[in-house]
Amino acid sequence: MTATPAAPVPGAALPAYTAQVDIVSIQSQVVYGYVGNNAAMPIFRKAGLRAIAVPTVILSNTPHYPTLHGGAVPLEWFEGLLQGLDERGVSRVARAVVCGYLGQPGQADLLARWLPALRAARPDLRVHIDPVMGDRNDGLYVNEGLVAQYRDLLVPLADGMTPNHFELELLAGRPLSSMDEVVAAARELIAQGPGWIVVTSAAPMAAAPGTLQLAVVTRDEATVVTHPEIAIPPAVHGTGDVFMAGVTARLLNGQALVQAVREAAAQVTAALERTRELAWEELAVED
Repeated sequence: MTATPAAPVPGAALPAYTAQVDIVSIQSQVVYGYVGNNAAMPIFRKAGLRAIAVPTVILSNTPHYPTLHGGAVPLEWFEGLLQGLDERGVSRVARAVVCGYLGQPGQADLLARWLPALRAARPDLRVHIDPVMGDRNDGLYVNEGLVAQYRDLLVPLADGMTPNHFELELLAGRPLSSMDEVVAAARELIAQGPGWIVVTSAAPMAAAPGTLQLAVVTRDEATVVTHPEIAIPPAVHGTGDVFMAGVTARLLNGQALVQAVREAAAQVTAALERTRELAWEELAVED
């Protein structure tokens, strides 16, 4: 049986040497390419924020290539990485935790134990979750058990989430055809805890040709943000990771949600345009 990671002790003194950390970014890590933390960390640095990368998988590259090496971080290691953040005082100074791609269902279980203890000690901490499970091009590309765990364990722990349309359908348990249906499904998640949901590639069948829509949904408001659809090879991944990093960075730097979404979407569009110009097989994220 896996032990629960040690929780920060409220009121305990910080180690004198604890460095300032703004964001703990818990995502995939690849040796080649720009997805997960490889895509997010440059965005955080560009925004002047200090971030720590916690890997959920360590892979040679994304799985769409002919060869793949590495795998999910073992649960014992993953648990130790989270516990180390507590022991070094990082959990007491970080302003946000970003959770992205998870390598196995057991990692969701560990996060579901670690995050509540962290929030109990740090009520002002922001938890942003991108439920990375799949997309319209590739379908589901994680363990099926993660769908229920995101829905039942992690949604209630989030302050904000950035599912794509496909992922929102998985969380809602039904197909969504219109923007009204997207907003209704997002509000079902909000009723479980999050303050906001931003749905990327929302209601794609209802979008104007050559555009993509983002639905920015809170309990009381819903705003649709549009941006150009940039034609690139479907194998290029990482746009959602750049988007979440961009939104998180801007919120921490004081922007309002809708403006943060608009600027993060523009940042993704610029990265896609640069990728197309360079004819790269990986997203061209500026460092």
